[in-house]
Amino acid sequence: MYLDEEDTRKVQTAVFGGPDSDTPVFLPMDAVDFDAFVPRYPQRTFYCGSLLGGCGNRLSAKKYKDKKCHFAHVSTVHCRRVASDESSADHLYIGQAVARWLKQQNQKYVQISYKPKRRQVREVVDVRYAAGGRLVRVQMARQSKSLWEADDTALRLNRESVEWLFAPDSMVANWQMDKQGYALRVQCRTQGTSRAVEIGTQFPDRPVEWTKLSECRITSDGIVTPSLIHGAQGIVPRHSVPEPAPAASVVSQPPVTLQLAAETVTFTAAVATDPEIAPPEPLRLLYDAEVHPLGSAVTRARISLPAWAGIPESAHTYMLLDAVLTYGGPSQHAADDWLITAQGMRRVGDPAEPQGTGMHPGHVTPPPADLIAPPTVAKESAGPAALPDDAQIVAVFRETLEAVARSRGVVKTATLAKRAQVPLDTLTLERWRDLLIEVECPRTPGKPFISALIKAPDGGPAPFFRDVLFGLGWTRDFSSAELRAICDRDRRRVHAAFRKETVQPAPSPRTLAPEPVRLNSAGETEKRLDSQLRAAHDALADQAHEAQAAENVEAAEQTAFLLDQLAGSGESTIALDELSVWIVEKRAEELYATWHDLASLLDRLDSEGDDLHPDQLRRLLNQAEILAEHAGDEMVGDDRRHIEQWRDYLTMLNKRPTLREIRSYAAAVRTVLEGCARQARTTTWSELGKRVNRRLASLHPDDRVAVLVEVDRETPERKPLYSVLIAGQGNRPHSLYRQVLFNLDRPVPPAEAVQMHWRMALDDHRAL
Repeated sequence: MYLDEEDTRKVQTAVFGGPDSDTPVFLPMDAVDFDAFVPRYPQRTFYCGSLLGGCGNRLSAKKYKDKKCHFAHVSTVHCRRVASDESSADHLYIGQAVARWLKQQNQKYVQISYKPKRRQVREVVDVRYAAGGRLVRVQMARQSKSLWEADDTALRLNRESVEWLFAPDSMVANWQMDKQGYALRVQCRTQGTSRAVEIGTQFPDRPVEWTKLSECRITSDGIVTPSLIHGAQGIVPRHSVPEPAPAASVVSQPPVTLQLAAETVTFTAAVATDPEIAPPEPLRLLYDAEVHPLGSAVTRARISLPAWAGIPESAHTYMLLDAVLTYGGPSQHAADDWLITAQGMRRVGDPAEPQGTGMHPGHVTPPPADLIAPPTVAKESAGPAALPDDAQIVAVFRETLEAVARSRGVVKTATLAKRAQVPLDTLTLERWRDLLIEVECPRTPGKPFISALIKAPDGGPAPFFRDVLFGLGWTRDFSSAELRAICDRDRRRVHAAFRKETVQPAPSPRTLAPEPVRLNSAGETEKRLDSQLRAAHDALADQAHEAQAAENVEAAEQTAFLLDQLAGSGESTIALDELSVWIVEKRAEELYATWHDLASLLDRLDSEGDDLHPDQLRRLLNQAEILAEHAGDEMVGDDRRHIEQWRDYLTMLNKRPTLREIRSYAAAVRTVLEGCARQARTTTWSELGKRVNRRLASLHPDDRVAVLVEVDRETPERKPLYSVLIAGQGNRPHSLYRQVLFNLDRPVPPAEAVQMHWRMALDDHRAL
């Protein structure tokens, strides 16, 4: 195990959620950005994903103040992943961004493929939409002109349209530019703790004009960027269209604005406007739609709705909420156009609950006078209502859930969103998780999860309940049946916790009216037996209270057993039920505490295990096994397998060279390489093993990188590395060349330029 040297498995990108996930994660190298990164992923379950060309094993995020932050494999594996720098997940970022953008453009059946037929990961990304009839292909890798033309022809055979986006390394864009007068580029740029996707428009003899993807739109003729115009001639460069002559100045009339009476205007068949014709306001979208004023004929109208709202379906009818009619002014494209500005909509037939939306523009005739709500005077239409901040949403969620708990009920997500005045369609699963984690805090061991009261349509746990558990420190993955059992149990526990606030205590047995005394001997005996049972019950109840006050669960269980013998009495049944609930909760608290401690320990192993001395690692593993034994195999089966992986890693560490041995190898290897430099020749790793130590040839690739890093740690930056002199098969750079450059903070060439970079470094050695 190395204590001081650089970690030799630096990785900047991973995926979140599972080995086959396409959700990319980018870890900045700076420690300040690392602190902003960690809260976004409280579960910290990262993987060297298969769609990154990785091994599928878990990665942990490493923070350093004196060197680069990076991901590292949790356990030692032979990972053949080629690219690990900040651009290595760009194909995932681009695929996700294009798919999300198409959905925002109201396109249906959007699907992503990162490995189309006969293609490898990172070569191309296909985003299909319109039931596969249309395609956006992102050409990531370099390709010859003939192959590109063959691909273009084959793709267009069975599709209505094919749009091409070219990554920075693709040279095909030049041929596309010759073919249609322009080409579209795509790139990712680091933005905080993520990678932002940008679209560039490339013209001959002009620099590429970059813009945000959100500023582009999809049309029947293709993708239109701000540098292009979609007109009768198709899509053409904006600079090729002559500027119109300035019109004679006219006196502009101020717009006339009238408030419409509530719930009097509906619309249907909404279609988004062309921004070239009617640019929308910030945070709002424009639509052309069929408007149905109450008691009037159907007309065409332009409607403005908040951008944060959901997009309405053209087949349904919607009621406009808080609508304002504007006539004239710069917002219309003709003097006789009318614009209806609304703050939301509600689908007709649904409960009266506001819903946001976005739609398409058109032309509308004035509504009848009886639709105009008197006595409103013309005024500016209000902007979109401000959404509450996270703190307000969390407070409303908590208040609503506590009220539901007191009534011993459950609640739907739609009700929570409505109470918080947040559009339901703006709350993604990730946002639900983050907000409910705040609702659950502060956490104490054994505290039930109040978010269990949120139900899915089938009455079970909400779809984000599992993520909330993970975000609060649970590491074990549950089956659907186990998750439902946990949800049902915590619902009962939450109801029990709030029951004391709403249920009045039953009258004490001592306050009940005394039964009439029987005068016969049998009655005297019965009364005496009842008194004895009452005395026994009171004594056991006192013992139960003492055990609860002392937090002595074992003593409480013994008292519960004795109370069970008095089950014939109604009073003893009540006391037994209350004591049993307390015991179950205490045992659950102990189990939760054990799970929490085990999860914290495993999280520490994942984040620090690679940097611990074997003795430290062994002590932590022993503690983890004791906790797992206490919790039981049926509860921590996955955690046990996790511990076994770390055990295997510890066994392997004992076979790996120590730091002293690594540095000893490095000193001998440097001596040999200095001799090769003087002779102006290269060597191989196999030859080094024969000349230095036979064990050198069988070292793990990570250990080989560690040796070469030590060889060149003191090499001045102005001089070439001595490890350059190690050649691979076919007189090419050895396979670890780029990794050594990266760990020594030297410029790392792209994969296709490694050979040239290596040749230039050899020439530098010969010159010296």
